[in-house]
Amino acid sequence: MQIIFDQEIAKQLESSHCILELETFDYKGEPRTAYCVVPAEKIPLSDFPTLGNIKELHSTFIKSYNSKDYKLCEDIAEHLIGKFSGELDSFYNEILKKISNAK
Repeated sequence: MQIIFDQEIAKQLESSHCILELETFDYKGEPRTAYCVVPAEKIPLSDFPTLGNIKELHSTFIKSYNSKDYKLCEDIAEHLIGKFSGELDSFYNEILKKISNAK
């Protein structure tokens, strides 16, 4: 997985790559969003028919985290961990740690 910080580049790559929004954070007083590029070879063939659903579930996870709906994040994480050949598992686990610390 590669991380990019430029929204324009993320949009350009969306048509040919699996791009997922990660976390938005403060950088020098400005919000900055990180995106990941998941290489196609890291997506199991068995996930391709439902890839749109998996990406939507990831998007809901991010929106829930940003709106502090931590219960929904925890519920969704169970279904995302292991997807994308585990490429994002450390990200999901870090978010779950942040949620646990925020409680």
